[in-house]
Amino acid sequence: MARTSTDLVDFRARFTDRLDALARVQALLSRLTDVDRVTFDDLLRSELTAMGGIERAMLEGPAGVRLRSSTVQTLAMALHELATNAVKYGALGQPGGRLMVTWRLEPAGPGLRPWLHIDWRERGVDMPAAGGATSGGGQGRELIEQALPYQLGAHAALTLEPDGAHCTIALPVSASSAEG
Repeated sequence: MARTSTDLVDFRARFTDRLDALARVQALLSRLTDVDRVTFDDLLRSELTAMGGIERAMLEGPAGVRLRSSTVQTLAMALHELATNAVKYGALGQPGGRLMVTWRLEPAGPGLRPWLHIDWRERGVDMPAAGGATSGGGQGRELIEQALPYQLGAHAALTLEPDGAHCTIALPVSASSAEG
């Protein structure tokens, strides 16, 4: 954050923003019992609500996909980066923008473990010219394309398309990944 901040005020705002995102995750985790898990839809809704974008987002996927405890914090930070950029530059910050987040559970994915597939797609966004402010070389991209695979064994890609960002993430989830 320090190397990409323009000044101390910018650094402080970015630091506070990330600290708030971590606090939201800790609040979700602190309410769990020994057998509970944070679910993907709760995590996603929590972040979009905090960023003021829940009303403008279309969300579609199975409820109750349980995340491994070791996954929650890193995935939450990736969702926070996506939501922050959507508010600042993308679908949640532009009048004609639309955000669609879909997800599905693959019960017997790689390694015969359940995998969660997430598709974050922004449309109707006026994208800057190549090399502009959102050219895609920032911390959000590093977190999504490097930290998620390294820390969680995920597969992830972030592309900036002509009318908005598109991110796909696939990661292993809890073996008891669906409610019921």
